[in-house]
Amino acid sequence: MMDQFSTRPISRRGFVGGVAGAGLLGAGGAGWAQTYSGEMRVLADAAKRVALESAVKKFGDKYSGMRMRLNVASVDQLMATVRMQLTSGTAPDIVPVWPGSGVPLSVHQLAPTGYLEDLSAQSFAKNTPVFAKDVINVDGKLYWFANQPSVIGPIVNKRVWEKSGLPQPKTWSQFLDACQKLKDSGVIPIALGNGTQWITQLINYALVATLVFADNPAFPEDMKAGKVTFVGSGWADAMNKYLELNKRGFFNPNPSGTSFEESQRLLATGRAAMAVHTAGTVAGLVAAAGHRDFVMWPMPAGEDPSKQQVPVGVTNGYGVSSASKNKEAAIAFLNFMAEPELMGDWARLTLVPVFGADESQTDPIYRDIMKLVNAGKGALYMDNKWPNPRVQEAHFVGVHDIFSGKATVDEVLARMDAAYKGA
Repeated sequence: MMDQFSTRPISRRGFVGGVAGAGLLGAGGAGWAQTYSGEMRVLADAAKRVALESAVKKFGDKYSGMRMRLNVASVDQLMATVRMQLTSGTAPDIVPVWPGSGVPLSVHQLAPTGYLEDLSAQSFAKNTPVFAKDVINVDGKLYWFANQPSVIGPIVNKRVWEKSGLPQPKTWSQFLDACQKLKDSGVIPIALGNGTQWITQLINYALVATLVFADNPAFPEDMKAGKVTFVGSGWADAMNKYLELNKRGFFNPNPSGTSFEESQRLLATGRAAMAVHTAGTVAGLVAAAGHRDFVMWPMPAGEDPSKQQVPVGVTNGYGVSSASKNKEAAIAFLNFMAEPELMGDWARLTLVPVFGADESQTDPIYRDIMKLVNAGKGALYMDNKWPNPRVQEAHFVGVHDIFSGKATVDEVLARMDAAYKGA
């Protein structure tokens, strides 16, 4: 159902020769072709549109015989449609892929079914981060190009915060005090767009990183072994704190009816002081605000700052559909995106660090929070090690039910446990 996605054909100039630093296309060791023809369709998360437009255009400049077509869609749209396209053999040549197994387009859901080409022999495989290999690779093989880490935390409008005169909160009680003072001054403390499904999980993730993983970094493994459950864990504390923020009026009115885009506008215009989002949303925020006066902080969750952890993961990347009629060109495009110049473009255009890049390329917006990540105080995104997408769905629905009073925290966690066990 490609017609539901935004489509922007990318213009191309003349042919500029072959790709520098030619890599291998597969186990057979075939080199890159000097020309490509036909059409290549690239489908991606709309949040990465700007960087992909640049990459697609530059690839088109090199290969004038290749018609490049970039389509983008929201994460919710992608999750609802791409799996069906892969099943029917109608998927684009380049498809979006997520790490782990917790969502419909995660690599551990797609690769075992044969939907993705094996990319283990590609040069970019060497940049796979050690901390996330078990959620990026499948049985030791690489099936997608994962080029950027991601973190979750409060993205703060510095102009609003500095006007308030408040210090950066380092504990949960300090965070609540700051939110109350912001609210009393007429500023929305936290912009929340839970009308967009994937946003519902972010505050819980930001809190769980400390409330669960600081004391038990092996929580996912213990859960798989049946030693722990969502019920009775720090997840309950996190959800109750999430609910406390809502009950105290620290979000915009009707957060369940507010979209992600609307929450971004609240933060960009200074009507809100912060929003708990992923690193990948910052480029759009900066564009909407017309300035770069933002910073991402760790989300305080307890009263001991030394236990602070932050959620860190691998943002969605790109795989080659096994049904692609232009596999050679599609694989060449991924290798092209992995070249240093293009990786630099990604860091600059998305305002998110890239794997294998020099630390100097880390944008100042993230330097504080990335210090924790680099110090080993990062907790891998929670859904990355969930066994199926039903757990995340139970989490999404559960947050709405808690906010509306349809369910208690323990009831939602019990649903998540049931989904985890496949019940």
